[in-house]
Order: sequence, then C-alpha cells, then structure tokens
Amino acid sequence: MSKLIKLLVIVFITVSSLHAKKDEVDFVSLATLMLKDGYYDRANDALNQVDTNQSEFDFAMFYTLKGIVLTKQQRFKVANGFFKKSIENGQEDKSIYLYMAQNSYKLKDYKDTIEYIDSAKDITTDKPKIHSLKADSYWKLKDYENSLLTLKNINEIFPKYYAAYKQRFYYYVELKLYKSALGDAHIYLAHAKPNEQTTLSLISALKNAKQIDRAIELAEKANLIFSKSAKVTLLLGHLYLQKQMLQATADIFDEASIKDYKYTKEAAEMLRRAKEYSQSLFKNSQMLDTKEKLKQKIAIFLEFSEFERIVATLKDLKRSKLIENEDIRYALAYSYYQINDYKECENHLKKLKRTDLFSKATELRKNMQKCKTNFWECQ
Repeated sequence: MSKLIKLLVIVFITVSSLHAKKDEVDFVSLATLMLKDGYYDRANDALNQVDTNQSEFDFAMFYTLKGIVLTKQQRFKVANGFFKKSIENGQEDKSIYLYMAQNSYKLKDYKDTIEYIDSAKDITTDKPKIHSLKADSYWKLKDYENSLLTLKNINEIFPKYYAAYKQRFYYYVELKLYKSALGDAHIYLAHAKPNEQTTLSLISALKNAKQIDRAIELAEKANLIFSKSAKVTLLLGHLYLQKQMLQATADIFDEASIKDYKYTKEAAEMLRRAKEYSQSLFKNSQMLDTKEKLKQKIAIFLEFSEFERIVATLKDLKRSKLIENEDIRYALAYSYYQINDYKECENHLKKLKRTDLFSKATELRKNMQKCKTNFWECQ
C-alpha cells in the first residue's frame, strides 16, 4: 500500500503541473481520487474518458494510473501491458517494476517476476518480502540453488526477517533435508513469535514427511511456548502415539483435556489404552454426553475384565438404547459368559445378526457347551 501512496503523490504533483485542457485535468484528477479512495471501477471509467489526443499529453502518468487501477481490479496481464507503455513513454519510477513483478507472480510467470524484481534494483534494498518473492519464483522454476541462495542472502542482509527461515523450512522439507529444516524451525519459533496455526503447520510438515522424532522435538518446544493451546498439546500426543509411547500419549491427552474439555473422551480412551484404570474412569466421569460416556465406560470395563460391572449397566444400556448396538450387545453377552450366566449370555447372542458377530457367537456357544460338560475347564 505504501508504494501505491507514493505513486499517487507523484501523480498528484504531475497533474497539478499539466498544461492541458481543464476538463482533461479534471478527469485525471478524478481518477486519482477514486483510486486513492478504493473506487477502482469508477477510477477506470474516469480514465476511459480522458482525451489522449491533446498536445503534450503525459502518457507516462496516464498509463501508470491505468496499470495501477487494472492491478486493483486483478486484471494483471492487461495491467502489465499498460505499465510497459508507461516505461516506454518515460516513466522512471522503479516502483512500476515491483507492481509488474507481483502481477507476473500472480500470473505464474515466474521468469518475468525475477526479471522485474532485478529491474527494480536499488528500491528493493529495504524490502525483504520482494526478495522472498524472488526466492519463491526461483523455487517454482525448480531452480533450487538460486532459491536457497536468495534466502541465504536475505538472512545476511535482513537478519531479523525471520519469515525467510519459515520459507526455507518448507523448501528443506521438500528436499528431504530434515535436519536443516528443523534448525530453521527452531530459529523461527524462538524469534518470530508465530501464531498457533503457523506453528501447527510447521510440525505437521515434519509429521507428514514421516519425520516423527523431529516433529516431536519441535512439538515439545511448541507445547512450552503455547502452554494454553490444547491443539498443540494434542498434536504432540498424536506424535507420541505414532511412536507407541502409550503412557506419554495418555499423559499429554490428559493435559489437552484440561486445556479444552472437548478432548475429555480422547483422554479417557488413551488412559484406558495405557492401562490407567482409575484415571480412565475418572476422566470418563467428566463427560457430559451420557450415551458416549456409557459406551466408553463399557470399553474401559472390558479392558480391565470388570465383567460384573458391565452386566450392572444393563438398565442404562436399555434406557439409552445402546443395547441396540450389536457390538455393545456382544460385549454384554461376553460378560455374562465370563460370570458363568450362560442363560443370559444366550439370550443376547441369539439377537445378533451381523455376520462377524454371528461367528463369534458360535465360538462362544462352543465354549459354553464345554463348560457345561466339564465344569473344571472353565475355572
């Protein structure tokens, strides 16, 4: 926006010094005002009414205005055509090249983007974002060497422009240079003060590249920085889970559930898998969804062979209609089998219709028959 304001100032000065018809100056001035106030369609209409046939007409200014208006209308290719005409007619302000570079980038003309940035020369010395755009243009052209060299130069010239480290991080990940990527991520986290979503994206990039150990290292650091973020904590938990670190996973899910209640169910589940019976039940008791709460409680009871407690939930299962869930009904039948109540076990088995559970029911019936034949085999 600052480049646009600078150009507008130039335009106003030029307009005031024109020795042309009064009406013509009014149209150009009106277009300039419309452009400054964000009325791009009106500005374009005003420019279309300008008489360009008058003597000593300032084509450089006219084409510059036209190019800026068309850029704002996102007509990038046409805009660059007018910018070229403004240069051909004596426009010497190098900011024009930056507009052309950005337009070319949006048009995916990356070679032109680089050329226009180079043409801007001295005015880019204090604009690291423009150099970043150049680096990305090299990257899009698969000129990885010049892309990384450009970012290295940014680091040297603009040491506090930490966005360059984030940009290079993604390039390193794509090139499978994971150690270097992690180094840039640490620098970025330590100095740039990124938001939560950006940090999650960095960690996820390593996770998606199957660099779980490096993703964990970054996530652990992020979990300290974003101490109130349940999402960062939960992502760390999922990374631990991929390493089969069940106890660490359970602990970190528990931490996430304290930060955000909606992760209570997941925390209870992970505590169950980590064999933390009491903690799992305690976390389950905090759930508000009674149906999901009961369903998970059955799973916890099964995990710890609390078959009598499962049988005791029969009324609740009927009240919540969870008994209609065939997995739940089989769990109930299995529990009756385990406490040697074969009659009730059979009552529930015969209501199963799913093929996979029907075969399990058949096996359970065989075992019950063995128990009836030889009582001691089931003790």
